[in-house]
Amino acid sequence: MEREIAKGDAACVIIESIPATYGFPMPIPGYLKAIKAMCEKVGTLLIADEVQTGLMRSGEMWCIDTYGVVPDMLVTGKGISGGIYPIAAVVANERSAAWLKEDGWGHMSSFGGAELGCIAAHKVLEICARPETRSQCHYISHHLRQGLNQIQANYPDFFVGIRQRGLIMGLEFDHPEGGVHVMRSCYENGIWAIYSALDPRALQFKPGLLCDHELCDDILNRLDTAVGQAEAVVRGGRAKGRAHPVERFQAREAA
Repeated sequence: MEREIAKGDAACVIIESIPATYGFPMPIPGYLKAIKAMCEKVGTLLIADEVQTGLMRSGEMWCIDTYGVVPDMLVTGKGISGGIYPIAAVVANERSAAWLKEDGWGHMSSFGGAELGCIAAHKVLEICARPETRSQCHYISHHLRQGLNQIQANYPDFFVGIRQRGLIMGLEFDHPEGGVHVMRSCYENGIWAIYSALDPRALQFKPGLLCDHELCDDILNRLDTAVGQAEAVVRGGRAKGRAHPVERFQAREAA
């Protein structure tokens, strides 16, 4: 990255704060800050793609904030309307948007400027900015992590890693296509989660921001069953005999 940026011929570096299609591998400490410093040195813009990682999913409004980095531009979409109406947005600082003052004109898409989408997005931003939403995100993240740790302990030879920042999670499995198999068994058990196309060992695990305790337990119970079924498939045998997942989690909660 340093070698390419140092050439000074790139208008921008655009990067997901945590790359979703790679199964959410967590940036090592200082990585994003270093990229920002390199960009500033040669005048290249840093653009944060926060479509999947933004809107409080990390425990803060924008994931890149949790790494102490302020990008020149930020991209958001999809979840910004709560799934109600199509809208996306590019947020730019004064330097990045200076051309608008010079020309006063910009290329717009055919469906740009959607008033209904703006109303939905405004409400989503207001909900995400509430202190109780932030608190709920941290609570759910902690509760789910405890459950995931237990599931991992149940299948230690197959479920080998948990990548997490808030509700941004990637589950790693010890099989070249482990995420594919778990995705299939999750679907059969009523959970939709997609495997990572560029790292099929991993499953993108993205619970909703407004999940409650009861729903989280239901998700964990279903996931526990799904992981066991997927392990049995990839190992070519039967799943190990264990107590029913609901009973295990009830016992854990009681403890």
